[in-house]
Amino acid sequence: MEFEKFVKGYDNFPKEGVKYWDFTYLLKNVSARNMAINKILEFLKDKKITKIVAIESKGFTIGSIIAHLLNLPLVLIRKPNLIPGDYYSEKFIKEYGKAEYQLKVDALIENDNCAIIYDIMAGSGASLAAINLVKKQKAKVNALVYITELEYLNGRKDLKEYDIFSLVKVKEKR
Repeated sequence: MEFEKFVKGYDNFPKEGVKYWDFTYLLKNVSARNMAINKILEFLKDKKITKIVAIESKGFTIGSIIAHLLNLPLVLIRKPNLIPGDYYSEKFIKEYGKAEYQLKVDALIENDNCAIIYDIMAGSGASLAAINLVKKQKAKVNALVYITELEYLNGRKDLKEYDIFSLVKVKEKR
């Protein structure tokens, strides 16, 4: 299946000069969504994953489906001020500004084997922040899963030690 037709780019969103890649068309098409989920499951099958870690908010959609199908706990990485109690925090630079992710301090246990799921790999900032949050709890990242990878931003160069799956690879900004 040509998954590219389910990921659409919008110029100048959320701000001037940025191209936003929207995968919600994949979510709306049941057949395409199911095929995408099966590809992700195939990628994860030998990874010995113990927890699915999903990044807010679009990562929650695919992450929750994967966690359900694999009968694994779902751990949420959130944006600031959305987690009660104690949490770890990680700031990072993204394509169009600064951001921060947070993870509850008791979300993972030592030696958990995690798959981090998110809608997009643009640069490496968001991914590295999520990885650092997992590592703060002495857990491991066994896989990174994305619906869309913006190859033109070279995010993979900082993630060489990780096993990465991306459903749609966008080679140039278009």
